[in-house]
Amino acid sequence: MTGISIRTASAIIVLLVCCSAAWAQGLQGDGIWIRNAYYGEAQTFDKCLGHQPGQGQYHHHAHPVCLRAQLDDNLVAVNTGRTGTVYREKAAPWNHSPILGWALDGHPIYGPYGYSDRANASSAIKRMKPGFRLRNITQRTSLPDWALAHHPNVPQMLSANQYGPDVSETFPLGRYVEDYEFASSFGDLDQYNGRFTVTPEFPNGTYAYFVTLDDSGLPAFPYIIGMQYYGAATVAMGPPQPVPANAQPYFANGAYTQTINNAPQLNAWFTKNSQQDARVVSGFDPSAGPKTIWPVDVPAGARTSGGVNALAKADTQTISYTDATVYVSSNNLGSYTMGPWFIDGGNGGVFQNFPSVQNFRAQIPRTPTIAATKQNTGLGAVGMWVNGVAVFNVLDGATYSNATRNDVGGGPVRPSSLHVSSASFEGGPSAPGSLVTAFPLFGAKLATGTASADSPNWPTTLAGASVAIRDAAGATHAAAISYASPGQLNYRVPESVATGLASVTITADGVAIPGAINILPAYPHLFQFTGDGLSAAYVLRVRNGQQTTEPVFQITAGQVTPARIDLGPATDEVYLIAFGTGLGKSAPQVAVSIGGVNVMPLYAGAQGTFGGLDQYNLLLPRSLEGKGKVDIVITVNGKVANTVNVTIK
Repeated sequence: MTGISIRTASAIIVLLVCCSAAWAQGLQGDGIWIRNAYYGEAQTFDKCLGHQPGQGQYHHHAHPVCLRAQLDDNLVAVNTGRTGTVYREKAAPWNHSPILGWALDGHPIYGPYGYSDRANASSAIKRMKPGFRLRNITQRTSLPDWALAHHPNVPQMLSANQYGPDVSETFPLGRYVEDYEFASSFGDLDQYNGRFTVTPEFPNGTYAYFVTLDDSGLPAFPYIIGMQYYGAATVAMGPPQPVPANAQPYFANGAYTQTINNAPQLNAWFTKNSQQDARVVSGFDPSAGPKTIWPVDVPAGARTSGGVNALAKADTQTISYTDATVYVSSNNLGSYTMGPWFIDGGNGGVFQNFPSVQNFRAQIPRTPTIAATKQNTGLGAVGMWVNGVAVFNVLDGATYSNATRNDVGGGPVRPSSLHVSSASFEGGPSAPGSLVTAFPLFGAKLATGTASADSPNWPTTLAGASVAIRDAAGATHAAAISYASPGQLNYRVPESVATGLASVTITADGVAIPGAINILPAYPHLFQFTGDGLSAAYVLRVRNGQQTTEPVFQITAGQVTPARIDLGPATDEVYLIAFGTGLGKSAPQVAVSIGGVNVMPLYAGAQGTFGGLDQYNLLLPRSLEGKGKVDIVITVNGKVANTVNVTIK
């Protein structure tokens, strides 16, 4: 379980600090080196890559993956757990992406896939490549060409008091938007992240923005819309004002009021779930599942802002139009399950801001114009997704300050650590005695070297690192460490830790790295071999009094794939031996189902050799024969573990 990179963990957990009131105040700091929101805020994104400031405006700075899944935009669900669904991009051939949203200048925003020949709807579909790439620099002493429009009266070659920080682990390339350069030869799109092209909805052509991804499927700068609109945007998204008297109603109360129009500005909106109540999963207890009122399960001492205390409808609520404008209102809440959100330090590792009802209306021009003088997109909403959720750009309100030698504004970005279950790699609560893995954020180093414990009796200092947990009762406990490296640290929560919100301090080379966890009496996590939830288990077969063991996986073309478990003749007894962590100190009440069949665990308790490792001995029912892939659902004291699976022949 060692050697997993923070980038991989971020992709799995979809693990950053949210936008602040700086949106209303404008950029803070010197205003020259503008922080990239995807760098500074990604640890607070949920599985849908959305989050919200204190006032609750849920939004996306990049890739609205759950909306894409709803619209069948070339995605495959890999695994669904307590903290949401993990998706991957389909392999080619692809379909042309649908319209995912509309910019406030009236131009559509498509998903990542479009025609390879912008003038030919019969050409192959390709993933749109942005025209930006990271600059080859070690010092931040000049601005890229494209950024000069955003810095009036600032020369391209900067003076010393305008320099940004040298490129380093603390200030890596990509931290600031000016770390990127643009050239049309790099990709398919212009500096606004769009192009003029034919599309299925516009066979005669339109200017369109595209959501951009890299070759690994991760968001690629500038993600959605660049820092300027291509067209003229005159009206911001905000609280509804009366629509003109001549506006025609088109959709309201879950029904269309007239025959569906073929105009894309009208029929692209996602109305399917407009009468569904919005739902949120809380990071304080993801096992409780999605709630229609939130936040819930808030422990003593936790901080929260935003929230919904009465049922709120999701997605687009009303559509009306004139010849010139489409008026779309929404609660700014998606119909996919939102949350949970996590954070590095404080609040038990749970991001304190929750979405709330915004009751916004967007005004989308029906005939967009090309702006002769391009307008900066600025902070806040730059468009609306077709489900009524806000589209944001790359800004988080912070810029570098030479005076402070750090960023000013936005959310706090500091060397810190993110703590997840070593079994499920999910964020959320841990139980006393649980196995936890920490990853560094923002240039932190968790150890001075790399080492593994050489016996089951783990030390409290390893590779120059130590872990101290200050619990809700004010007591400090030293944690035993099984593996330590600068980029990952595995430890066990001491059994003596009190329940409640706790702070974690990892100390390496005299530097204290903060983090936080939430301790519950029991909170089960199950180990898995693969991202799609293949159980980290083995099969024990008893035949004619003889025991043999068999794997639940096989290696196919270098990939771990499920092995089909053969239940054998009726005289065989076939047991699944599964592993997890988080049973806690007290005698747990354990319930198990496999493929929907209730199974009485023959044993559920400590594995016995390694502290914190739990073992479940489960007799596989013969009724599962021929069922194929089956889910294993384990509940401990009412808390449901992450779902894992095996395949039955």
